[in-house]
Amino acid sequence: MMKKFLQLWSLILAPTFSFVLSAQEKQVVAIEYVRPYEYVVTENNLLAKAYLDLENVAAYRKVTFEDGSQTKIEHIEGKAAVWLPVIGLPQMMEIKGSGKNHNRTQLFTPLVTSDWDYFKDGTFHIISSSHQDIAWMDTPQACRHDRINEIIAPALDIMETDKAYHFGMEQALNLKEFIEEHPERKDEVIKRYKEGRFTWGATYNQPYEGMQMGEQLIREMYFGKLWIEKNFDGIEEITAYNTDVPGRTLQFPQILAKSGTENLFVSRMREGFYDWHSPDGSSVVTYSPGNYGWAAMFYKLFDEDAIEALVKIQNRVKMWSDYYRKHNLPPHFAIVLSNDASGPVDYGHIVKEWNSILSKTGAKFPKLRHSTVPGFLAEIKRSDAKLEYLEGSRPNIWSYIHGPGHHKAIDASREAGRILPSAEIFSAVDALLSKDFSEYPTDRLSKAFEESIYPDHGWGGKNGHITDSIFKDKLEFAASEANKMLRNSIRSISSKVRTEKDNAVLVFNDLSWVRNGLATVDIKGARSYYVVDAEGNKVASQVSATNKDQLHFFAPNIPSLGYKTFYLKKGNKQVKVAKEVTPNSLINEFYKIHFGNGGLTYLFDKDLNKEVIKSTRFSGGEVITLGYDGNGAGEFTQMTEPNMADYDKLGNHEANWSLIVDGPVFSEYGTSAKFKHTKVAQRIRVYHQEKKIDFFIDLLDWDGTHNREFRFALPLNMDNSRIKYEVPLAIAEVGKSEMKEAPRGWAWGGTYDQKPETVHPREVMNFISSENDDFAVTMATDVALADWIDPTREAVEYPVLQGVLLASHKSCHGEGNWYHQTGDHHFQFSMVSHRPSDSRSYHFGTSANQPLRTVRKEARDKDAELPQELSFFSTSDPMVRISTVKKSEEGDDVIVRLVEMEGRDKDPTVELAFPLQKLVKTNLIEKEEKELKGTGRQINVELGHNAIETYKLIFSE
Repeated sequence: MMKKFLQLWSLILAPTFSFVLSAQEKQVVAIEYVRPYEYVVTENNLLAKAYLDLENVAAYRKVTFEDGSQTKIEHIEGKAAVWLPVIGLPQMMEIKGSGKNHNRTQLFTPLVTSDWDYFKDGTFHIISSSHQDIAWMDTPQACRHDRINEIIAPALDIMETDKAYHFGMEQALNLKEFIEEHPERKDEVIKRYKEGRFTWGATYNQPYEGMQMGEQLIREMYFGKLWIEKNFDGIEEITAYNTDVPGRTLQFPQILAKSGTENLFVSRMREGFYDWHSPDGSSVVTYSPGNYGWAAMFYKLFDEDAIEALVKIQNRVKMWSDYYRKHNLPPHFAIVLSNDASGPVDYGHIVKEWNSILSKTGAKFPKLRHSTVPGFLAEIKRSDAKLEYLEGSRPNIWSYIHGPGHHKAIDASREAGRILPSAEIFSAVDALLSKDFSEYPTDRLSKAFEESIYPDHGWGGKNGHITDSIFKDKLEFAASEANKMLRNSIRSISSKVRTEKDNAVLVFNDLSWVRNGLATVDIKGARSYYVVDAEGNKVASQVSATNKDQLHFFAPNIPSLGYKTFYLKKGNKQVKVAKEVTPNSLINEFYKIHFGNGGLTYLFDKDLNKEVIKSTRFSGGEVITLGYDGNGAGEFTQMTEPNMADYDKLGNHEANWSLIVDGPVFSEYGTSAKFKHTKVAQRIRVYHQEKKIDFFIDLLDWDGTHNREFRFALPLNMDNSRIKYEVPLAIAEVGKSEMKEAPRGWAWGGTYDQKPETVHPREVMNFISSENDDFAVTMATDVALADWIDPTREAVEYPVLQGVLLASHKSCHGEGNWYHQTGDHHFQFSMVSHRPSDSRSYHFGTSANQPLRTVRKEARDKDAELPQELSFFSTSDPMVRISTVKKSEEGDDVIVRLVEMEGRDKDPTVELAFPLQKLVKTNLIEKEEKELKGTGRQINVELGHNAIETYKLIFSE
């Protein structure tokens, strides 16, 4: 029809166009609509008032359209006013004057076209929510007050008067804060929750996922989803949010899925719907709107009226018809109205106006309704929907903000993350031994775990020095409590162990594989003692170089999640060690080493017959300082690289090595150098009983100079390397474990178009390793950020394993604080060269950061019941880690969590020190799923590759 009309119209106008058009006729007549829109409803459309930009206004009388309709031109104060159709298809319009020479013809496009394509019978969901950092906009206390009084309470008040209104908060912590302040409104919250009108996120808060250790990340679900269910009438929250952070860790989808969480809401990623998989195959439906703030901050879709909303939204959704069609999605589209700390805005009048226009005109365009993320996704997730398949991690490009920017706080976070599960394990063991859980520190463990995950992604910000201090205090409290509870539990267990002689030393292993390592015991006059095992065999020992009442010894074969007994004996008997030691060189069973400027200038592995380091640019253990102009987190789309401003390295300073201590356990060397803004002290410890080298780096009197960065470097004599590193509950590999496409989505600085495999440095847990087909080097690290690419000008091609120690940058908040971090900072790294082996790397890296614990029993105790050596829990496969053993959330049963770390399907056997009555498979947050076969002191389970599985062990009926 349209085509025929245009052909006819061209024939009619042909004679006219044979003449030269006037200057006026060459220009489109501009249409200026009255704002806010003035409109009237007709039988099947709306007419909106507008003015035509015409010369000689009085000469024009009416407008006629291709469809035969017409409208009168009114002359108002010298302007040509006209009522134009709001909805329809583009068509030709003729503006008719008093004579033919005044007629004007042009294409008219209505404000809202009739072409809604895939969405013509669909629904648009207004999702009103408030993105929340714990602080950022101000201090935690100020933000808490605003959340409660300016956001949550007003949202509930709106719901009371507007029965269609919906609102959402993204994390359970906000709900906890509100109920603590207003317990009288709990029933109201439950009612709105069950109506589906007020939803909360399934996680405790929104952290940097790669910052937390494995059990810490799992506890996001305990203090989120499980807490809500237990305290709010069994409500099951099925949607998690981590909206702001452009980073996803490998196992988070599995953690969500195995906690009963179905959906994940993210942003800063291409708008769309994903089935995001963890390596084990479990997945969670993931939705991204592109950026969580676009509708409210940028497009301002509902700032005027329904007509303007129709115009703007139609322009947005036109591009999505093909996507929805391709993926067979229902025609439901989300309009996310969220912003940092944004309060509730009731757009009910626009919803009513929009739907009124729809019903009165009979036009074909989508309905509009209030909704929530879970409500919207429930419409999307029909059985034949084809969500985009996605797997792999997204390395966090904001990770400078936490580790290098807050070294001491994150050091405490990592310590708490490692030790709290150990405290749980041995507290549970102690309770099982006593057959009484009344002394199990349930409340203390819960409090410490909660404090250990309290810091979220909102470091810095306005008054950020206060926020950062609060975060640090909570993390240090958690670490302190973890150590106290672990110490209490192993002391109690020790009191139950039979010892044959005085001065027994029980060495405890809090990891689930047999291991060797350094043990330390305090005894007055340590030089007068040596160490033997339970059979009387001498064990290598030596006195501490800094404490004459402290004895180090090498403890071999300590059982999994258990202990082994040694004894201190008077005398000076030493284990002989074959070694050659000078002030600047060393040869032992494992290595030949030269010490020079910057650190190790030569390191030869005698077993591998291989020179390990390549000291053409850096020495092994080098400390370097560079400039860094980034802000750690913000609206950039790629991680800011360091620069060569005031570049310096230890190798530029003359080393004056000295032998600090030498003994059968280890030899330790030291030197120091004065940098421009700090003194760098370097110690290197070489072990003789095991293949291991420790590096201790101290930055002393650091003055907090802005925009500086420090790194530890280990250059490797290796070609064609593969880089692997530990992430929460998994081992990742660069170029293999990441999502394969650029995430897209946008920040104010542009589009996230960098492929994840190219992102560096990376968040790491305990180690990073480099390997090729011949050998591997594993570096255990106690810092949160690691790299493998030379950061200096004319970078070398071989791998340089690095730990990013410190960065003195500023918060990206306009009123934010500088992360000066003045004072002394202490760092520790360990390394070992070995044949390629994920097991070797993982065990070495983890063990290096979780030292063996000791308890000394001064008097012999022959009447105690436990033997001198015992494993309480162990697995037949050392790469099946027991992540925790804890008291059940319900009752006095015991929870055991297993993690497959190697990427292989397995059928491990779990050995128990206690007779089992019943075995129950649960989900991650301990909801029972099915009973399994298992009694006695041994259970067999099926464990898929990379799986995290949880079991309830019932020891008594």
